[in-house]
Amino acid sequence: MSNLSLEFTRSHNGKTYLEKQYASYPYHICRAQYYENDPSGMANIYIQSASGGIYENESLTTNIVAKLSSFSHVTTQASTIVHGMNNGEAHQTVNVNATQNAYTEYVADPLILFPESKLCSTINVYADETSTAVIADSFIIHFLNGEDQLFNQLRSCINIYTEKLEILAKDVYLMNPKNFLSNMHKFIGMGTISIINRSSIKKGLLESLQINLRKNESVYGGATYLPNGCGIIIKFLSPDGDILKKTLIELWILIREAIVGIKPKVRRK
Repeated sequence: MSNLSLEFTRSHNGKTYLEKQYASYPYHICRAQYYENDPSGMANIYIQSASGGIYENESLTTNIVAKLSSFSHVTTQASTIVHGMNNGEAHQTVNVNATQNAYTEYVADPLILFPESKLCSTINVYADETSTAVIADSFIIHFLNGEDQLFNQLRSCINIYTEKLEILAKDVYLMNPKNFLSNMHKFIGMGTISIINRSSIKKGLLESLQINLRKNESVYGGATYLPNGCGIIIKFLSPDGDILKKTLIELWILIREAIVGIKPKVRRK
């Protein structure tokens, strides 16, 4: 089992830093980065991999803890390839825990599903009533050997809990080529963004997201409130990887500006 653990806290001068960190193979992280047009003191962490992707029978776990009034953004250096698998499957789990007025973002680049890949992906978000977590999850199908050999299966689950481990919302889907791809292969990727905030989702944000998706003629998607008043979820289908990443970035910028009040700059990768 491979593990990455990141624990963010805010110093007395308002700067968020990594109080604790642990990374085992294949994970690697560099020091926190700080950018203009971010909330004051926001720490940015890029997750890197030394292995070249996700392989059969691997079990990968990322733990992110955002503590008192911290601001953090976690992303990947690039998209992650899910390689072909002969017999087994791979597991990827991300746990995000936000407490005490923390604001945290986990915005990973899309998974690339190679032929015969099989992945079980689980994202667990634990958030109290004062915190905000923005979670982006996406994938794109890769036609490495033409249209006759595709990925086997993607099982994805996003669970949202209270700080007392009470379930607030669950989003589950099971994808394979037969139930995802149309005959014309119009859409070959999908993006999901969850905004977890139980107390102060600003009025007009949902409508702004819906308008943005309607104006984007290249994608097909929508946005709606999550159950139990815990936030908003966005889903959209994309015809290729470039449009998928571009749409994810546009929506992330809109969300950050609406919640924090500052329009962020696009991360260089």
